[in-house]
Amino acid sequence: MVQKTVRSATLLFAPALASTAFAQNAFRPLPIPADSSKWGIDLSAAPGHSSAATFETLDRLAAEPGERTFLDARARAGFSAGGNLEGGGDVSVQDGGWAGTFGRELGDDRLAAFSIETNGRFYDLGGNSTLVPGSSKPFNDVYEARFSGVMRSRDDGLLGWFGGMSVALGGEDEADPAESLTVGGMGGFRWSQSPKLAVEFGVAALSRLEDDAWVWPFLGFEWQATDRLSFEARGTSLQATLELDERWRTFARAEYLLQQFRLNDDNPLPSGVLRDETIRAGVGLERRGDDVSFEMFGGFDLWRELSTLADGGADVAEAEVDSAPFVALTLRVRL
Repeated sequence: MVQKTVRSATLLFAPALASTAFAQNAFRPLPIPADSSKWGIDLSAAPGHSSAATFETLDRLAAEPGERTFLDARARAGFSAGGNLEGGGDVSVQDGGWAGTFGRELGDDRLAAFSIETNGRFYDLGGNSTLVPGSSKPFNDVYEARFSGVMRSRDDGLLGWFGGMSVALGGEDEADPAESLTVGGMGGFRWSQSPKLAVEFGVAALSRLEDDAWVWPFLGFEWQATDRLSFEARGTSLQATLELDERWRTFARAEYLLQQFRLNDDNPLPSGVLRDETIRAGVGLERRGDDVSFEMFGGFDLWRELSTLADGGADVAEAEVDSAPFVALTLRVRL
């Protein structure tokens, strides 16, 4: 029943962001500048799948050389192996979803990209966890859907500008949409000394469920160290990439991820909040074709903390999770 509801909500979400039928969906929270591989625009959300992920992904896609209009579709699946919870119990996590990105040129000096993304996350809790007193398995399936957009000046001068926003809904099936909404935004400037070095700086902000908003300085850079080796930092992620040939490349990445979900009224913690924060690092391999690419990324969740808050913002519990391996697969099709 839950899965049927999610499928219906996903199909309806694009034309009706505000519909209360989408309580289980959420746009991924934190703004991270979009992936700039096609136009120098990145729409991956900050700490997110980045990530995974929306500001960064859009920016990178928009920065890639190619037509002035593009449509990009991605499907993703991930798994984090079981780790012991502080205070008792253990947890493993599976997640999967899809995203669609559209980008185009706006006149001679502006570029824009927009993304719609939905994800499902499944927590397998074992033993007697203390995240919600009196319940060993207070939650299982949570969902998120996100709309993100980025606009920036063309990357053809010494100094340019960029700006983006993200709107998200995240929670259990039948959670109140009005209480599941988070918004984020960022803006700043991009300084490029040469085609091999660019620096971004600005300000980012994110609302949090049952907590104060975050406001922090945004810093990023792109450095083409050699013809094959490059480094980039964007918000809460850092990556080094080595081009093996025209089709294959390998990379090492470290990132901080934040997910937040509203629990429904029937939960043992009625209308509470689940917050999932992770620092992970790993290596990956990508195979790029003309229209289809495949990426495999694996490593370790070096630090993870699950926390719960009551409706109203009172802290209920928090528990760190032992380091555990993860793997994520992404299929991308450029239409």
